[in-house]
Formats: sequence, structure tokens, C-alpha cells
Amino acid sequence: LKSLENQSNQNFVLWISFRPEEKDKQITKQIEKAIKRSGVKYVLTFDGIVMWDDRGTNHNIDLVERTAKTMEVLMPIVGDNKYVYTTGLGSDDMLAVNAIKEIQEQEYKKNGALYYLSGFVFNEQTKQLADWIRDTSCSKFTIMYEADTFLDANKHWEHERCLESHEFVPKCFDAKRLPDGRYCCLVHGWNISTEWENQFRGHEYYYDDEKSEILKLFGIKL
Repeated sequence: LKSLENQSNQNFVLWISFRPEEKDKQITKQIEKAIKRSGVKYVLTFDGIVMWDDRGTNHNIDLVERTAKTMEVLMPIVGDNKYVYTTGLGSDDMLAVNAIKEIQEQEYKKNGALYYLSGFVFNEQTKQLADWIRDTSCSKFTIMYEADTFLDANKHWEHERCLESHEFVPKCFDAKRLPDGRYCCLVHGWNISTEWENQFRGHEYYYDDEKSEILKLFGIKL
């Protein structure tokens, strides 16, 4: 959330997708309260989690119906915009201050996508910071849609049917790689998959002044 508060371009909407049973949970209310306090524009939907139980490969009637409900909520946000760019951002990831500006500067192209490959990883528990080196498309990616394709449940999932996982982004789309160092994975002890002891971890930064310079790009202080 801090990394979103710090974006140089605030012309975006944070979309968080939940399962229906999470609507009245206390943690959901705490999340919304924190976002409200930040001032970031946002919308919450409760018909399934994007890129988890709503993968394009699981295209079925139930999925289309749930997606249609979600799009009814998103329609006023899209408004009269011609294109929609959706950037996947896991709850453990942070974006550098100019990332959204950089993404929005990219010209729309049919079947287009953008992605970041390598970035950083920060261990919140030990205050360790290192490079995060990937050789396939990682989970920080953006899909470009024409607005009517994005809002139509059937067209939406046909558009990304082959996207089984984030590694498939360059295979499914006409994808452009953006510069490295624009994201930081966060390790906090409750992660589902990201761990400090990881094959993707590269050079570690040991000097506090060097770490501070990198982390401030993501709204984090040592």
C-alpha cells in the first residue's frame, strides 16, 4: 500500500478481488479501512480471485456468470475510457515510485502486454535486501484490453484463455519487457510462495545507506 501511495502517477484504481465468503470478514474490513486511510482510489469485488480461481483455462458457465457480476461493479470505473490496462500486483509485492507512470506511457497494441523480469527482494524480518533475478516472466505484468473486451465476460476470458500462469505472458501476448528494478518482493514470514532462501535471490546489499536508497523507492524505511 505504501508503494501505491508513493506513485508519481495517481491516475489508477486499486482493484482487490475476494471470494464471496470473505465479504463480511473482519480482515476484509481492516484492509478496506487501511486503503481508505491511504487515499488511494479503490474498488473491492467479491466474485472470485483474479488469476487464482478465475484462470482463463477454467472457462466455464459459472466463471462467466461471476465475471459478469464483477464487471457490473467495474463498469462505472472504466467509464468512457477506450482502453484498460490491468497490472497484477500480489499482496507481497511493491512497485517503484515511477512504475505506474512508466506502464501508462506504453502505447496500446492489440493483444499487448507488459512485464517486469528482475527486481529486488526484501526480508522484513531480518532487514536483508537482495536482487531478485528471473529468467521467465514474473508475476508483475500488465495486460492491455480494449474497454469493451475487458467488460464483456466472455470476451474477457477468451482474451487471456491461454494464461495458465504468469510465466505464459510472453507466450500468450505480444509482450514488451520493461526495465528491471521496478518491483520488490516482500518476505514477511506468512508468504505462500516467496521465501528468502530462493533460487531467484541474487546479489545481497549489506550497507545500510545502499539499502535505504533502494527501499525508499518503494515507500519502505529501514
